[in-house]
Parts: sequence; structure tokens; C-alpha cells
Amino acid sequence: MRSADARLRTLAGLWLLGHGLRATGVDAACLARIGFSVDGRPEIAGGPAFSISHSETLVACAISGTAAVGLDVEARQPFRFARMARLMTAEEQRIVAAEPVRFYDFWCAREATVKATGRVGLARIKRLRLHADRAHLDGRDWPLRALALEPGYAAWLASDRPFDTVRTEYVAIGARA
Repeated sequence: MRSADARLRTLAGLWLLGHGLRATGVDAACLARIGFSVDGRPEIAGGPAFSISHSETLVACAISGTAAVGLDVEARQPFRFARMARLMTAEEQRIVAAEPVRFYDFWCAREATVKATGRVGLARIKRLRLHADRAHLDGRDWPLRALALEPGYAAWLASDRPFDTVRTEYVAIGARA
């Protein structure tokens, strides 16, 4: 990582992961077993599933001992509609044209879902179909939940099972400009 800010966000994410593990009764020493799955997803060998996301000054972590989990957070900031429209359905484009900040809800729900599947990529984000409380990808439904973490941010959680088994931790690491 070239940027000091990126290193700080990564360390904050690992700190949150350790904190969440301890809070759920898992020995945080398992952090020494962090590696990558064959799909390139960060994982703890023999440990719970987790997902870390950060944007601007917000860092968040979701942990589940029984389900796949994906988390995405994004600062709601100006964006170029024309550039991002190709990633949305016609209905989503209509909604975002009327209320631009909603783009981040659609984006985070999509990104959280592909993270939960363990295989990310722009092509997968485009194939995914969103519904009110779920996404459809890879021939199956993925439950979704919007999270209210900090004002000015969108945050979504996706899983392959209901959410009663997921713990979410977050921290703001400085002031937003």
C-alpha cells in the first residue's frame, strides 16, 4: 500500500475484525491465520467469515460464524451519472436520475452481494439483479440489509442466510473533508 491513509484504513479494519472476534468469543489469535481463498477472498483458515469495507473516513467489518457475508460502505459524494449508468438497470437509472444519492444504495448492495459470493468483478456486478430485500446472482437469492452507520454514507450487508448470525462493527477515523 502506497498511501498512509490506505494503511491506516487497513489497520483499522483488522482492529475491528479482532474486536469483533473477541466480542463473539473467538480467540483473536486466529488473525494470524488470515490468508486468501482460491478465489482471492480474504479468509481466516478454520475461522468465521468476515468482510471489511472502507470509504473516506469510515471503516466497517461484518463477521459471521455460520454464513457467507459481504459488506460494502461508500461515502455519498458527487459522481458522473453517465459513467455509472451502465451498471444500473433502467429502473435504477430512473430512480437515481430523480435522487442521485440513491446510486450508492444500489452500488453498495451490488458490491456487498458479490463480496458475499466470494467472487468479485464488474461483470458479476452487472449481472446481479436487485429486489427490495435480496439480490439474485448465480441462480440464487442473497438476503440484503441496509445499514445506518454514519450520516453521509451508504452501507449494505449481504449474506447467503438470514442476518441473525452477523455482527457488524465500524469506526470513523477522522473528519471528512
